[in-house]
Amino acid sequence: MKYKQFIAELEAGKITSVYLFEGEEGYLKEEALKNLKKRIISPEYKEFNYERFSGANISASQIIESANTFPLQAKKRLVVVEEVDKLSDEDQRALGRYLDNPVGTTCLVCTGEKLDKRKRLYKTFLEKGKVVSFYPLWEGEVMAWIKGKIEKEGKRISSQALLYFKDRVGNDLRELNNEIEKLVLYTHPKRVIEKEDVEEAVGEGKGMGVFDLTRAVREKALSRALFILCRLLEKGEEPLRIHSLVTREMRILLKIKEKEGKISSQEACSVIFRPKSYYSQFYTNIAAEYIQAVRKFSLSQLVTAFKYLVETEASIKTGREEPAIAIERMILGILQG
Repeated sequence: MKYKQFIAELEAGKITSVYLFEGEEGYLKEEALKNLKKRIISPEYKEFNYERFSGANISASQIIESANTFPLQAKKRLVVVEEVDKLSDEDQRALGRYLDNPVGTTCLVCTGEKLDKRKRLYKTFLEKGKVVSFYPLWEGEVMAWIKGKIEKEGKRISSQALLYFKDRVGNDLRELNNEIEKLVLYTHPKRVIEKEDVEEAVGEGKGMGVFDLTRAVREKALSRALFILCRLLEKGEEPLRIHSLVTREMRILLKIKEKEGKISSQEACSVIFRPKSYYSQFYTNIAAEYIQAVRKFSLSQLVTAFKYLVETEASIKTGREEPAIAIERMILGILQG
C-alpha cells in the first residue's frame, strides 16, 4: 500500500491494529503518523494513550506490555516503534507472535527503512496487518504534492510559479514544506501565488520582501524598516500594497494587544492566519513572536498608528504627496510617534 491509499483509508475511518511503515521517505512517514495520531488520540489523554519507542533500545516484552494496556477514555491506544529492524532476532520473533493475535484496542505502528522481506516478521506484517511503503516521490508527484499543500491553505499557485518554486527548492519534502509555509505566509492575503511572489519569498529577491518590512515594523526596528522600505520602492513595489500590508500588521497587533496576557499562541494564530482547527509549530512560533512584539507598543500607540495609516492613504490617493515620501512618513509616525 502506498501513502495516498493509506490516507484515503484513514479519511474513510478504516484503521487496522497493526501497520508497518517501510521506506526511505521520512517526511511522509511523519505526516502519516500525525494524521493517524489525530484520528486516534485526544490531546487531554495523550500521556495515557500514546507511546513511542525505538527498536534500538527496547525489548519486545516492553512493546507488548504497552500494546496490551487498555486505553483511557478512548477506543484505542497508539503505540509507535521506530527502527523496528534494529530489534534482535529473538525480539523480532516475540513481536511476530504478538502480531498473530494483536489487541484490538491498540494500533501498533512499526517503522523502518529497510526490512528483510525474507524474515518471518515482515511476512507476519503482510498477513496480519498492513504494510505502507514510503519512497521518494517522482517528479510529477512532487509537483502535485506542492500544489495540494498550497491548496489546503486556501490558495492557488500558477503553473509558472509552481515550476519556478520546484526548481529553486528541489525535491526534499521537508525543505519544500518549510518553504511552502513561508510562501503562504508571505503572500497573505493573496489567493493566487505568482512567480514574482516566489522570487520574493525563496528566489533572488529573498530577504527584501514586504514580509521583512512588516516584521521590522512589529519589532519596532526603525532603521531596518526604513532600509527595507527604500529597497522595496527601488525595486518598484507598489506603495499602496505596502500600505495595505502594514495596515494588516497593525490591525493584528491591536487585536492581540486587546487580549494581552490572556491569549495563547494557538488563539493568536486565528488572528494572524486563515482560521483552521490546528496550527503547526511553524505558525505557533510566529504567533509567539507577535505576542512578544506587541509588548513594545502601548494601546494608545497602536490606536494612533491608524491615524497615520488613514492620512497616508488619503495623501497618496489624492496626489497630495509623493507616495514614497508618504509611506516613509507613515513608518516614521508609527514607530516614532
